[in-house]
Amino acid sequence: MFIKSEGFVKRGGWWVVAQVLWFAAIMVALTANRDAPAVLVATGWLLIVGGIVSAGSGLYVLRDKLTAMPAPVDDVILHRQGPFALVRHPIYTGVILVFVGLAIKGANPVAGLLAAALIPFFYAKAGYEERLLGERFAEYAEYQRAVPYRLLPWLL
Repeated sequence: MFIKSEGFVKRGGWWVVAQVLWFAAIMVALTANRDAPAVLVATGWLLIVGGIVSAGSGLYVLRDKLTAMPAPVDDVILHRQGPFALVRHPIYTGVILVFVGLAIKGANPVAGLLAAALIPFFYAKAGYEERLLGERFAEYAEYQRAVPYRLLPWLL
């Protein structure tokens, strides 16, 4: 079975399974959205747009080298330009911002808590991914020093 295969585990497949289940839980929670004051709706939309820009620009830079698995694909290069010059994991940043924005826009505290909990989840997943990237790229430690933030510029 694929899930029990060594490659699935080594490439970080369980991180992806957990991520999909987490996203599903947030989506279910979002079905209980309420009408929100205009300031929450506007704040939510700002976060959603910021998240789309962050994730979208990261996707654009990676293009066909993108994988849901934490392990990089074989012929990937280390990107330092664009969003990767601000944070090392801009796609994770974008996903967090979109889900938090959706929760705020919907005045939904349960979805907000689940979305906010993506921060430690993606921080840990990024740590696993960075160990693999450090094994792949000798210059990764230098990149980490140059771009000290995993997820949120000037914060985390």
